[in-house]
Amino acid sequence: MAEASRAHPFLRDTPPEIEWHGFQADGYVLEGGEVPEAALRAAHEAAIGAPGPDDEIWTALTDTRFYGLYHGIPALCYGPKAESIHGFDERVDLDSVQRCTEVIALFVAQWCGLRAL
Repeated sequence: MAEASRAHPFLRDTPPEIEWHGFQADGYVLEGGEVPEAALRAAHEAAIGAPGPDDEIWTALTDTRFYGLYHGIPALCYGPKAESIHGFDERVDLDSVQRCTEVIALFVAQWCGLRAL
């Protein structure tokens, strides 16, 4: 912007000012997450009968960052198949909600253990 404005007759003497008013957030990466990620993949494979999800890195954010950055709680993001998230006509595949629930239940049981009531 600065270079372009220097070549413009009006902007040369009245340079533009740029202000960012968009959303900004601190990034979060689960450090040392190999063990819980492997456990989640194993739970996925056991419940679904197919290989577990691959790791993904997003430029978007999820609630995991709140737990990891501000509360010291390591967090993974795993969920059902969805379309148009936070957009018009947002929706989720109901069959995948059931499958996801089974995976998460198995993951929690294996990760945290079970005790008789």
